[in-house]
Amino acid sequence: MGLQLPSYQAAGSLRSFFRLTWRSFIGCLLISILALLAACGTQSSSGGKVTITEMDYWSIASQSVILNKLFTAYEKLHPNVTIQRDAVPFANLIPKADQEAASHTLPNLIAMDNPDVAAFASTGALTQLDSYFQGQLNATNYYAGPLQTTLYQNKTYSLPVGSNDLALYYNVKDFQAAGLTPPTTWSELTADAKALTKGDTFGFAFSATADEEATFQFEPFLWSNQGDLSQIDSTQSVAALQVLTGMVKDGSSSKAVLTWNQPDVATQFGEGHAAMMENGPWELPTLEQQYNMKYGTDFGVVQMPVPQAGAKAEVPLGGEEWCVPVSSNSAAVQATIDLVKWLEEPAQLVEFDEGFGYIPALKSAAQTVLQSDSDLSVFASEFDTARARTAQLGANYPKVSQIIWTAMQSALSGSQSVQAALSQAQQQISTVLQG
Repeated sequence: MGLQLPSYQAAGSLRSFFRLTWRSFIGCLLISILALLAACGTQSSSGGKVTITEMDYWSIASQSVILNKLFTAYEKLHPNVTIQRDAVPFANLIPKADQEAASHTLPNLIAMDNPDVAAFASTGALTQLDSYFQGQLNATNYYAGPLQTTLYQNKTYSLPVGSNDLALYYNVKDFQAAGLTPPTTWSELTADAKALTKGDTFGFAFSATADEEATFQFEPFLWSNQGDLSQIDSTQSVAALQVLTGMVKDGSSSKAVLTWNQPDVATQFGEGHAAMMENGPWELPTLEQQYNMKYGTDFGVVQMPVPQAGAKAEVPLGGEEWCVPVSSNSAAVQATIDLVKWLEEPAQLVEFDEGFGYIPALKSAAQTVLQSDSDLSVFASEFDTARARTAQLGANYPKVSQIIWTAMQSALSGSQSVQAALSQAQQQISTVLQG
């Protein structure tokens, strides 16, 4: 039998059938897409309800209590909002954020260590915040140094949670017994550290772990001596690291500084195993409430020693920043912005930073906090000359920092001389910066 061609009427019916079938297919496809979008949106908003997912690395119990209390208070003020907090270890936050950025599953809010903000912003993963805080983000309202930490290519990508820096803690009883006064210069620091080293007590404790904490604790020595992160093998930079390696070499500082993080250093100091330590204001609550009561540790705080008398201590700014990842869910983004605005109000900043041992970057809130704790005023007094770690190197800072802390480990362990370690580091840094 030969092929039977359809009549015009049959052909017309067939065309109508195909049109109807195609329209039905498109209609079903659109319904499916809309349903899928609606299903995706229910994670962050559904029926007027909004869930804000948040990630941070605050693991100290007292910090969690403060943060959870604030989040609960916000939820009561905004019954349509639920905040889901995810606390991860410090070392895991950036790797996890990188993975989630690649899979488009970032949380709505991240508390990020301030030197990581620029690098993360450079990937396009963070929301630019200038338009949401018009007229607020200026040196009249905020300290200039902390405000600098929020920028990438002169645009704002974060808001400061609280700021901190480094100062010198000293054991009052040890100094009185030795007839010493707190050191103000490097020569006094090294002499006092040697004089106070006896038994199971070292003269000076600091952190030189294989991470950012080591670079952070080296920078007061580097910058106060006019050293440069991009010229780490300069005469000034070498002299700065020799101060620390010299104290480890003569026994004034323990070789365990290679493994002590900053809380470990505070433990050594609080338990009387170090007469001096370099640390931040976040350790004040623990020292005052735990070690003072348990061990009778009486301590004072002074600015970091400098190369010559009369020089200004130039210290790095620490602290976290609220960052809002880019999201297609506008309701979740707006809800997150509203939460950040609330957290940045003076009342919330004071409660947060007093509990964390931080100093608010917002000047009006800082005044309230400083009135209640005189030790904090030492840290605040360094803000005028304190530096944002990313101010010079921007998104390259984390890479350069890793090269520097690796060199520090080599020099402090004695596997390389200071000059050799920093010369090798300079070659690597030059490659990064030429990039």
